[in-house]
Amino acid sequence: MMDTMESLMEQPPAASSVSPYQWGPQGDTTSSYSRGRTPWEIKESENGYKIRFDMPGMTREDVKVWVEEKMLVLKAEKAEKDDKSGNGNVEGGDEGEWSPKSYGKYSFRIALPENIQFENIKAEVKDGVLYVTIPKAPVTSKILDINVQ
Repeated sequence: MMDTMESLMEQPPAASSVSPYQWGPQGDTTSSYSRGRTPWEIKESENGYKIRFDMPGMTREDVKVWVEEKMLVLKAEKAEKDDKSGNGNVEGGDEGEWSPKSYGKYSFRIALPENIQFENIKAEVKDGVLYVTIPKAPVTSKILDINVQ
């Protein structure tokens, strides 16, 4: 059972991959899965998109973000710390010592829309929350003359 629980925590089924239709229609300011709560939220503005990922306990050093084939890829992992200092005593002392645990793993792949500036994406971690800013590309209209025959 512990293996099952650990695999669910490592890769929640509702948050492992997001396809483009989940960005919502134009003008929709937030997007989320319809199945349960996801640890992220997308907001759209005139200038771009902002995504907030809840990653409790994660620091900048634990998080990697990159773009691969028009997909925003996020991975974060906090390794278990082995603390033998004995500070994990159970209150009352009847059950011995608990070893302190600090472990988490996140993995997301989000399909990006076409109208963004891939090279200007920014990411920042603050207090266990990852903020990703994705600027929209300027709208250019192109006029093509079509020869009528």
